[in-house]
Amino acid sequence: MGFGDGTDGRLIYLAENLASLHASPDLPWLAGRFEFLGEKVLGAALTALAVADEAGAYRASKSAGTRPATARALWEELGLEALGSNDAAAAAFARAEAQGRPVEFEIADVFPGRTPSLAGERVFVAPVTFNRELLGVGMFIAMPSPLTEPIAGILVSHAAVAINQLRQREEARRLHSVDARLWVPDENFLLAELRREMSRAHRYSRELGLAVLRIENEDAIRERFGDFFTDHLLRRMGSQLAATVRDSDVLGAYRGGYAVLHTDTSLEGTKVSAERLRDVVLNMVAQRFPEVTAPTVSLSVSAYPASGETAEDLLAQVDVPISQDIAA
Repeated sequence: MGFGDGTDGRLIYLAENLASLHASPDLPWLAGRFEFLGEKVLGAALTALAVADEAGAYRASKSAGTRPATARALWEELGLEALGSNDAAAAAFARAEAQGRPVEFEIADVFPGRTPSLAGERVFVAPVTFNRELLGVGMFIAMPSPLTEPIAGILVSHAAVAINQLRQREEARRLHSVDARLWVPDENFLLAELRREMSRAHRYSRELGLAVLRIENEDAIRERFGDFFTDHLLRRMGSQLAATVRDSDVLGAYRGGYAVLHTDTSLEGTKVSAERLRDVVLNMVAQRFPEVTAPTVSLSVSAYPASGETAEDLLAQVDVPISQDIAA
């Protein structure tokens, strides 16, 4: 490591370099700096940052940097590329999350059947949490010492802040990408949020609903009243939905319709909520656009886990409307 046994030197180096985590422009760069600091400050034979996919399985993040040869060999020997299918590792991650701090394990308890040639190192699993939300886990294969767990805890705490900053920047970028027709966040934003909420639903055993409202007779309205009027109508409907959905829900565009993610909501609850949103929109149209006597608004709903296990399952269910209502 270059520090000998000097605790002060390690802590000073850690303090001087923690800011580099916060400056990460993307997740691979963050993973690379995280690995470097784990290996440099803890003397870890291997350090890895893992984040959950939409199914809730943790996968080791790709690093933008080049790992040392010994770390690369250990990465392959332990099967880090297949971390998402390692049930023993998932159990270790759950235990660390429950305890809310780094937890020490035997290597065989996290990577059964793997026998790397090491000199007594253990696996330290640390939850990466921000505002009580688990964002990922940090893994350190290092020698036990009084400083190992505290330093691991410091590294994952700063990694959590960095991941949250990356998410906020990505959300801001997507929010500036607006569907030009509906004036709500575009489809890319909606799909990214769906996958993120699916991951949370899997991890915390929560329900998640998806509803899509579409104007089925838009072409007829456009033919009768023209583009300017119809565009204004569609955008006003989007504004009404944005003002009506819960703060915890997500509004966006999907295949020409208005999509709403209903967090912690069952399939039946999603249907009830979506019908209420449709009524609000139709009432607004009747009051502000009385000349539009027959807007046809179709409704499609799906939910996790009732409609499927993946984002694609939910999307497939909302491609066909379950009902249509005509405004009076």
